Amino acid sequence: MRERFVSILEHKKLTAKKLEELSGIDREKWYALRKGGRRINEDDIKVIVGLAPEYALWLVSGQIAPEAGQTSPEYDAANRNLPNQNAG
Repeated sequence: MRERFVSILEHKKLTAKKLEELSGIDREKWYALRKGGRRINEDDIKVIVGLAPEYALWLVSGQIAPEAGQTSPEYDAANRNLPNQNAG
């Protein structure tokens, strides 16, 4: 789960300083989480789901459900890179 968490932080360009400002959780805890020095807890998950609700399912399960608006950073990046397709 930590790898998915870090992927969301990178995709959303969320630094430890920004996370501290948005959540009130000390930036040192965000640094430690990103570097593997501590495990993800419930408060961390709540913060990230609040900032990136479209990734909630993927964060906790590794699964996506695009039809329900639940994707991953990689899925979104791949879709951005697809050429526009016109049916006619």
